[in-house]
Amino acid sequence: MTGDVSVTGGEPPLYRVEAFPQARARLTVEEARAQPARLLLARQGVVPFTGRAAELARLAEWRDSERPVSVLLLHGPGGQGKTRLAARFAALSREAGWDVLQARHASDPAPVGPAARPADTTGTGVLMVADYAERWPVADLLELMQDAARQEGRPARVLLVARPAGLWWQPLANRLDRMGLAAQQLRLRELADDPITSPGDLFSAAGDQFAAALEAPGARGVAPPPVVLSRPSGFRSVLAIHMAALAAVDRVRRNPAQALTDLDTPAQFSAYLLNRERDHWQTLHANGRVTTPPDALGRAVYTAALTGAVTYQDGRTALTAIDACHDGDAARLFTDHAVPYPSSAPHAGTVLEPLYPDVLAEDFIALTTPGHGVEDYTPDPWATGAASGLLTRKGGWPAWTRHALYTLASASARWPHLAEHELAPLYLTRLDLMLASDDAALLSLTVLASLPDGVLQRVRQQFPPPRHTDYAGIAAVSAGFTAKLLIDVEDPYVRATAYLHLAARHWLAGCHDDALAAAEQALASLRPLAVDDRSCT
Repeated sequence: MTGDVSVTGGEPPLYRVEAFPQARARLTVEEARAQPARLLLARQGVVPFTGRAAELARLAEWRDSERPVSVLLLHGPGGQGKTRLAARFAALSREAGWDVLQARHASDPAPVGPAARPADTTGTGVLMVADYAERWPVADLLELMQDAARQEGRPARVLLVARPAGLWWQPLANRLDRMGLAAQQLRLRELADDPITSPGDLFSAAGDQFAAALEAPGARGVAPPPVVLSRPSGFRSVLAIHMAALAAVDRVRRNPAQALTDLDTPAQFSAYLLNRERDHWQTLHANGRVTTPPDALGRAVYTAALTGAVTYQDGRTALTAIDACHDGDAARLFTDHAVPYPSSAPHAGTVLEPLYPDVLAEDFIALTTPGHGVEDYTPDPWATGAASGLLTRKGGWPAWTRHALYTLASASARWPHLAEHELAPLYLTRLDLMLASDDAALLSLTVLASLPDGVLQRVRQQFPPPRHTDYAGIAAVSAGFTAKLLIDVEDPYVRATAYLHLAARHWLAGCHDDALAAAEQALASLRPLAVDDRSCT
């Protein structure tokens, strides 16, 4: 299929369907040297795809099944290569004769126009790929599935790509089952565990490609630091290994005599690449290409990492809400920010294109916020409270809420100071906002996984008591609380009380099967006491 197809599902349109994008033109050497982190983007394709034979076989089996419509969730932590795997599978499916499309939500930077009829298609079937699926409202995802089910005479496959699965996915899978749509999931394992790869192989292959892109022949064959080869938890993702390789190659290119022994954690490699971004801002300011000083430009980059690309008005509101700039300076800041970070949808009229890859943007938020203890990167005191302030401004949920919550949650999962000082206050001070609706509550469910147990308990104590207006989303969040908080609890009375409380929430929310299951868990918690009592008689 060629061209774009707008799909409405309502007014205004909920999402846009377009041909799955091909790899973008390679960066010039000058562009790569100015901002090395851009070489990490999956769409650049600098490092050839490798491994994942088992996952590709599983995806092909799912695609080629006899079901008319089927949905599969591809999920895994950030940096594991989900987007690259989806792109590779899309390319192979196109070669196999399938029409391959990409679904983008209306909140994405690309404009969503009026509804249009699909162009004529001739492929074996239709494969639809939707990235960041966990950020879509549930109702909009269901509309996407229903549209896919309307294909006539050809099989349709919807590949959802997301970081988490768990409780946000299970209610959706249940609803898909009631719609008669088969739903499967595939968790992406670490590429370093692939039989044909190893951390050393991944580092060396990526390093040589980065050296070629930077025209640094002296950096070819740079040896991986021992910490990468020792397979610690921080270097289990392919992106972490690629970041280490890029930092090593770029450092050797700039100073061949400088050793790599002082870089031995993922945070330090991130700090190196982010300092190179800052060097670029300083150069732009020094040569007059931008008038915004590096510190002020960094605050725009911080804001963009949380909001994602937004409209001009929303961007101005976001910047001024957290004192990233004065209202009258927003236009100039947008213009200067677009020099190092141009819009990926230049005709959409959006501003604040975020730093990529996502994991690096999350590390930028964490390293800019005081409290991390990484000596190689100086935080900005301004950032204290900025993330939570962006999400607790008056007037309900701003347009960037969904993107900001997931970004902050993902960063907090790896950076404890963000979880304690930025994420937790959202729940302790604005629980009403987080539970404003079913969708809001289910959205916040993913975020909760990043909170320390002590904070979870404090938040749970603030939940409203069960009542006839209880939301299904609150019940789902309560289930997440209960599962996490009872992991190390052995007292049967505490366990039974928690499950009975959860059963009441499920019942009042109309989730009767879930209520029964929780009540049975409460009974199971008390059953050993009955056995003990009989043994004493």
